[in-house]
Amino acid sequence: MALAVVNYTGMLALPGMWGKVHFLQAVEISFTLLLFFEMVSLVFVIPASIANSIGKQIEILSLILLRSSFKEFSHYNFQLPLQSQLESVYKMVADGVGALLVFLLLSVYYGIQRHRAITQEGDKLQFVLLKQFIALLVLITLLGMYGYDVFHMFSSSHWVQSADRFYMILIFGDLLFMLVAFRYTLHYPDIFRYSAFVLVTVFIRFSLLAPVYYNALLSLFSVVFAIAVVYFHNLFTDGRLAYITKNQPGGSD
Repeated sequence: MALAVVNYTGMLALPGMWGKVHFLQAVEISFTLLLFFEMVSLVFVIPASIANSIGKQIEILSLILLRSSFKEFSHYNFQLPLQSQLESVYKMVADGVGALLVFLLLSVYYGIQRHRAITQEGDKLQFVLLKQFIALLVLITLLGMYGYDVFHMFSSSHWVQSADRFYMILIFGDLLFMLVAFRYTLHYPDIFRYSAFVLVTVFIRFSLLAPVYYNALLSLFSVVFAIAVVYFHNLFTDGRLAYITKNQPGGSD
């Protein structure tokens, strides 16, 4: 905001990208900083619960959609009539409504969540330590990625967003979690859930690459898919879909 005031009043001639910051861009920059801290907080959620880390990914997704809406707003020209900028307004509405619906569905995701231990009591500490190690790798990669972005910003006067690339890191992180989980359980519903959570992250990554309008639709599909995974996993563990496991060798007729 201070940079925007300086540039608006013309008190100083700031070099590079510092001289390009205006009031509407200040909102976008604030959201970028918020996203960074949300990404860091995600790392601390991972060791506690993989399911909650997926929820945190969805939270970040909703903020990215909001930031996209504000990004369109930052390019809005109040000197021109609204009719000549309707396409920009439509993009803002699509991203804003998409973020709102993701926020609504996220409450459903958390509401049906049930946390169950997949390890024996003696293996619990080792399992948590392995998850902490993977989370540390994700954190180091995130800090290195944003460090490079800051260096690139000062050298080229152009800021490159890393939110979409962060989800690429999470895909590999989720794959490592799935492999770690295989050490402690071969229970089919748990294996399917961990594998499907990787696919949720992949869908979110696709939504960030999609053009406007499609990005909101893919975001909603990602959340609905995550809800379906948790819901059907609950049915399995509650025994209401146990007929499949009964047909396995050693099961009852």
